[in-house]
Amino acid sequence: MMMKELRIIIAVLLILVIFATGVFTGSQIAIELPPAGSDYKSIPQLSTEGFVIVENIDAGLNEIYLTSGCFKLPMAIDEQQILSILIGSSGERGFRPLTHDLMTDVFEIYDIKILMVKIESIFDGTYFAKILLKRGGKVLNLDSRPSDAIAIAARTNAPVYINKTLLEEYGDNIC
Repeated sequence: MMMKELRIIIAVLLILVIFATGVFTGSQIAIELPPAGSDYKSIPQLSTEGFVIVENIDAGLNEIYLTSGCFKLPMAIDEQQILSILIGSSGERGFRPLTHDLMTDVFEIYDIKILMVKIESIFDGTYFAKILLKRGGKVLNLDSRPSDAIAIAARTNAPVYINKTLLEEYGDNIC
């Protein structure tokens, strides 16, 4: 097994342990949801204010392109991640599951819903994203590489949001 796949499997297992034990209730990454029918917009991690939804994800040779409105943002990623995103977007699965397939299977088995992916920032040429997961009345806000987050979102039909300022500053105007 490749080291990268092993790290992802360990991360998934850790997420499951955290959800199962409720250990993260006091953590900064955990959010206790208000009662049903309440307004979630007041919870900063769940707010999409300042973000726009990614309308289209295209793939090039070593890049993906996130499009929203008049802007298209290129992001350099490796070929395996591009392949995983494309497979996830197609709704098909190969003969053996990819790591992102395995993760979404585990999420489904344990009734963990992917609420959204948020591509939040860039630092020193590296993009940073969050995956927001929900199980019961708790939400977990996880740091992620955008490519992993997008590959998971593609398999679960979860929306992908991008920081509007980031998109406009680093994206290409296509209108």
